[in-house]
Amino acid sequence: MPLPGRQLPVLPPGLPNDGVQSLASRNLIRQVNFGIPSGQAIARRIGVPVLTPAQLNMLKPFDMEKSTPLWFYILKEAEVMENGLRLGPVGGRIVGEVFIGLLKADQTSYLAVQPNWTPVLPSATPGEFHMTDLLTFAGVVPPL
Repeated sequence: MPLPGRQLPVLPPGLPNDGVQSLASRNLIRQVNFGIPSGQAIARRIGVPVLTPAQLNMLKPFDMEKSTPLWFYILKEAEVMENGLRLGPVGGRIVGEVFIGLLKADQTSYLAVQPNWTPVLPSATPGEFHMTDLLTFAGVVPPL
């Protein structure tokens, strides 16, 4: 049985019919074609811990343990730093910034319509509001 993502079952519309059906190969092609920085470069740029070449040792035969394609780096970072349960700092930052960018671009979002809005939910620290306060209010995490 082939591994998921190893071979795309049907080429999505817009992809060239060049015979490349591996999702990993497509990601590597995009990395090069669009000049996407390595995972290490992004980690250094945003000031978070960088995975070591030893943590990426499986890439040594491909000479990518010191300059890892971003998509693979994000997956490995989640495995190494978060036991595969959630994104690590680089992946989490990228996802978070995409959501914030979408909210800023949406003229109907609270950021555009009510720029001075602040939460009125109970907070662990009076006068401040953190994501953990929202998650506590939603019952997802126990109170501190």
